[in-house]
Amino acid sequence: MLKLLHDGRQGRFATLLLAWVCYLSPSYAALAAGPSDLLPAAIRAAGVLTLATDAHHPPCESFADDNTTMVGFEPDIWNALGARLGVKIAAVSIDFDGLIPGVQSGRYDIAMECMSDDKQREKQVTFVDYAYATSVVYELASTASATADPLSLCGRRAGAQIGTDFVASLEHVSQLCVAHGKPPLAIQQFPSNATVLLALYAQRVDFILNDLDAVSELKKNSPAPLKVTDIGLPLFVVGAVVKSGDTALANAVLSALQQLHADGEYAAIMKKWDIAPLALEKPGINLAATR
Repeated sequence: MLKLLHDGRQGRFATLLLAWVCYLSPSYAALAAGPSDLLPAAIRAAGVLTLATDAHHPPCESFADDNTTMVGFEPDIWNALGARLGVKIAAVSIDFDGLIPGVQSGRYDIAMECMSDDKQREKQVTFVDYAYATSVVYELASTASATADPLSLCGRRAGAQIGTDFVASLEHVSQLCVAHGKPPLAIQQFPSNATVLLALYAQRVDFILNDLDAVSELKKNSPAPLKVTDIGLPLFVVGAVVKSGDTALANAVLSALQQLHADGEYAAIMKKWDIAPLALEKPGINLAATR
């Protein structure tokens, strides 16, 4: 009887102690909770996470032959996240430059489109980062002249999609040209990735920038042979974006990503899409501010 009483007091003491530790350390409580427990109550109750993307950037995401199903390494990731968060992912495709405003306005809970994390964007939204990306030059092989030296691009016509980091990279190269006494780039911006590619194929531009991970898809689908040149543009981290201040959703997504890493599913997805070299060692929040 005395032993049972003693054990009971110990149990109550341990419970009180754990509660006190969690009260003093919210991060401990978050660590103990699963991804679904960290979700904002409204999303957990609805059982749906609304997601915006621009499904015209393989292998990030694109439409399958049925023109409805989205395929790519990011759909594989967001479906795996949904399973761990215990919610259905309701994904829609919109123009790239509407992704951040759509999240800021609350129309979408989250956006994923191989979007690179940078300090300017971190002032608008919160990033939960999960991969690397870098850009390379794409030209028609019949008119190619780019070399590993970015100055080989000076004075040429360049194309990129509005609102993407490709535009900023081209502007940087153009400034580099001027600084070295060479003519700037003639940069043209287009509303979609498809129109950028059409401009290249029609020779309205001399070259475009696109992701290194898209090489296989673009070469396979191009109507003419392409030449790809790496001019040494920076490596970025890319991630999902959520509304600034929505720490609950950011932490829930981060926790689910950590599970994907721990159980090997993340590595399997990257290998499946032949982009294992772009795998991030571990996910994190707003990594552009710390890298």
